[in-house]
Amino acid sequence: MSPQANGDTGLSSTIPNKLAQQHEYMPGLPPKSLNTPVEVTPSPEEKAAGRFDDANIKLFLSGMHRDGVVILKDMIDPAHLDVINEFMVEDTKRELNKKDLHRNFGAENLQQGPPLTPSKYFFDDVYLNKLLFHAVNLYLGPNAKWNMVTGNNALPHGVQRQPVHSDAMCAHPPAPFYVVANVYTTDASAANGSTEIWLGTHHFNTEAQTPPGPHGETHITDEYVEERKTSLHPGFQPTVKKGSILFRDMRLWHAGVCNKSDATRYMIALGFSASWWHGTARFRIPAGTGVYERLMHGTKNHNITPLMVELPQEEYEKLRNAHDFSDVEKMTYEGEIF
Repeated sequence: MSPQANGDTGLSSTIPNKLAQQHEYMPGLPPKSLNTPVEVTPSPEEKAAGRFDDANIKLFLSGMHRDGVVILKDMIDPAHLDVINEFMVEDTKRELNKKDLHRNFGAENLQQGPPLTPSKYFFDDVYLNKLLFHAVNLYLGPNAKWNMVTGNNALPHGVQRQPVHSDAMCAHPPAPFYVVANVYTTDASAANGSTEIWLGTHHFNTEAQTPPGPHGETHITDEYVEERKTSLHPGFQPTVKKGSILFRDMRLWHAGVCNKSDATRYMIALGFSASWWHGTARFRIPAGTGVYERLMHGTKNHNITPLMVELPQEEYEKLRNAHDFSDVEKMTYEGEIF
């Protein structure tokens, strides 16, 4: 008797075989049903060369195109992040004393730029990471533009979360055009407010977003969020070890979630756009400090062009934590700005 005549379609044996073949072909790619991001771990040889090998390139690009986010593991010396985190803890105390303190979406979430000076806070594996630059060019194409250096701080004992939103607030092409490298300065998890991410949502456009609010912000409509919650891929908070990078497509849905711990959860954000995306954003740096020269020299021959605005040191310090860090460019529904 045939399997079909016996009521057996053969799928029960075929599906596991296909999954096994996929795992053998790309063992680091978790099944989509697990709702967990790809993790790419560079070898010592890759770190020394500043380039991923073909197997990791395949894994990285598969994760980015399918999920819109990949965790690049062990990219930065954790001791360097400890130094930056110590600065940010003290900087947070100063920020909380401000009368006109801006909180992102009104939640216990602050926009705070990392320190670029003095030089003891500037680490090459944070700001001039060759493997990160390679990842950017793999995903966006050559000659990507680096136009954002900022940060995000989830305050302790949080009680209010952000709405689910996308940082790509304008109508955009259905192609990768902007990525953000998130660098946590401590281990991050659901316990201390790691960013909630929604895998695969970078394939949506402005049809899922509300119109811009008073500060230009949008969020994902309740209808789309509720529908996604009931799918196999709702939002979740990943665990990201200190020294790893959460590399995400700007279009990906995400949200700042309450930090229930006793300590701040700080995260550096570095933003890169494709060479063909004609945004006008620039990040601010302190003039006369050597930062400009260091960034230009460190990106040379790596197909990365930093777009910067030099400011006097005093003015830079006033604007380092501005909530609209790239206020030259206003994202609109009219599309990209030329």
